[in-house]
Amino acid sequence: MIQTVEIFYSFQCPYSYLAIDRLAQIESKFDIKVLWQPFSGKASGQTSGQQISPERASYIREDVVRLAKAMELPLVMKGSWPEEDFDPEKSTRGAVVAGDLDLSLEYNIKMFHRWWGEGEDANQQDFFVELCDDLDIDPNEFAGRISSTDTRERVKGIFKRGRKLGVFDTPTILIGEERFQGIDRIAMAEERLLELGVNRK
Repeated sequence: MIQTVEIFYSFQCPYSYLAIDRLAQIESKFDIKVLWQPFSGKASGQTSGQQISPERASYIREDVVRLAKAMELPLVMKGSWPEEDFDPEKSTRGAVVAGDLDLSLEYNIKMFHRWWGEGEDANQQDFFVELCDDLDIDPNEFAGRISSTDTRERVKGIFKRGRKLGVFDTPTILIGEERFQGIDRIAMAEERLLELGVNRK
């Protein structure tokens, strides 16, 4: 029996960026179906931005730089984050459309690298054109689907459903009703999947 695992992530969250490669390995290591759930209060119109205290934001900036160095990952960490951040709406809606096209992982990796690895605004039109070319999809069709009312509503629905399921931060892995929040809980989620017997033979 294939287990469905949901991964809630946010392009605004540097920990989601640091976790993306490790999260991507879960689907290849286990006989599961991964549902990538782009989770953003701002993109969904439910909040005006990330609600992080100055003290916690300062710690996150320090911690993320330390982790990226240890993981040997490129990182452009702005000292003004999260007060000054890229608008997540277009990128988040794009993630929903990419999911429909079964291109979630490829889309997410490229988006996170642009956002955090290069420190560039991933919402620029030229980037989306390049991205569509890389993913072998029609940029005009992709742009139309990103802007549709249905996609906007689905972004809202993902956020509302995530909150209802108890998702409060990203990355969060949901296995049934069990929540594994944070980059340091990925190993525990993998242990749980082993217990469920869904590892690939």
